[in-house]
Order: sequence, then structure tokens, then C-alpha cells
Amino acid sequence: MKFDSLKESLHAILYGSATKHIADLGLVTLSLTLLASLAASLLLSWAYSTFYGSRATGSNIHRAFPLIAIATTGIFICVQFSLPLSLGLLGSLSIVRFRTPIKEPEEIGFIMLVIASALCCASFNVGFMLILFAVAFLALALLRWYPSFLTPRAGGGTLVIRCKAAAYHEAFPSLIELMETHLTKPSFDSLSTHDSDCVLTWSFKKVTPLKSAELEQQLQSRLPGASLGLYYSSHANS
Repeated sequence: MKFDSLKESLHAILYGSATKHIADLGLVTLSLTLLASLAASLLLSWAYSTFYGSRATGSNIHRAFPLIAIATTGIFICVQFSLPLSLGLLGSLSIVRFRTPIKEPEEIGFIMLVIASALCCASFNVGFMLILFAVAFLALALLRWYPSFLTPRAGGGTLVIRCKAAAYHEAFPSLIELMETHLTKPSFDSLSTHDSDCVLTWSFKKVTPLKSAELEQQLQSRLPGASLGLYYSSHANS
């Protein structure tokens, strides 16, 4: 009998239950539901620390995932069997405002996953939660190990040259050749002159330390006395 009761509880959690009252579920089913929610939150905490734990600006929000999941599961188990409780929760949420800052955009996604997994447990659809986790971990793996489709939006830099106008006019054709040789996708942005000095600005997508050193050396040889400024970030727009 105990085995049959446990089997029915597992079936209700995995595939849903047609009960109309929370008392019909029984303590075993409710306990297994909370344990499933806890296990899901711990898995998401591990995923956050694995994929984004190295970020220095994170708020270690994954430590709150277990409590968020258990609380959300408990709340929605209660309110889905009671219309007055549902309306009361709606009224409460319209008043409460949370001002906790989100330091990393990935935290929003993980919080949504925690809430979604808790809702799946509260509605007794653990089977759907497993599918959700499979798709989520596939997305995390693609972002972690195959980020090539993100590279066109990531990275960028600026090269600023201040030199004499006479030297610039004499060396300009060779400057274009230098930029195209050492910089990735260079683009001439601006030219400003003041008296006998001029300031040139190029933007580019990518540069290596070796290429930047070679570029600086050749620019100094072709523009004696010029001052150079090269600014580059591999995550400029990410």
C-alpha cells in the first residue's frame, strides 16, 4: 500500500494532478513536490556558479535560489486551490516593490528559471520542468562553448593620432595601408586641425598585442614626434 501511494504521488508530480482540494494531494505528494523544487533550485545554483561564477560584479544571488524556489512553490500550491487566496496574492504583489539591484543580466534569466521551475513543481508538471532544464542547459552550453555568432557584436577600439599637419599630408597614403594591415575592419572616423597640428581618429573591430606594437612602431617611424593613443576592449558592446 505504501508503495502504491508513493507511486501515485510520483505520477501526480510528474504528469499533473486533477485534484480540486489541496487536502486530496496528501503530505507525501506535497513533500515530494517541495523536494523536487529544492533539487531544481540547487541544480540552477550549480549552473550559475559554473557558468557565471567567475564574474567579479555578481551578487552571489544563486545562494538565494533554494529559498526562492521553495517559497514560490509553496505559495502557488496554496493559491491554485483557493480563489480568495489568489486574489489576495494579486493585491499584495501590486503593493510590494522590490528594489534589489541586478548587477548582471544573467541573474534575471536565472531568477526566471527558478520561478519557472517552482511553478512547474507547484502545478505538478515536473516532466515539463525537465524539458525546460534540458533546453536551458543547451542554451547555456551554446553560449559558453560556441559564442562565434556573438563575435560581430563584441569588441572594438579606437586609435587616435596627433601629429603635425605637414607630416600627415605626406604620410597619409601609407597610413591607410598600415591600418588595413594591422587592424581588423578599420574605419576612418574624423580629422580635426588646429594651427599646424591635426588629430586623426580610426575605429576598428579587433587588434592583437603584437599587431598593435608593430603598428605603433611603424607609425612612429613615419610620423616622427606624433602622439598615439590606442584604446581597445574585447567586450566593448557585449
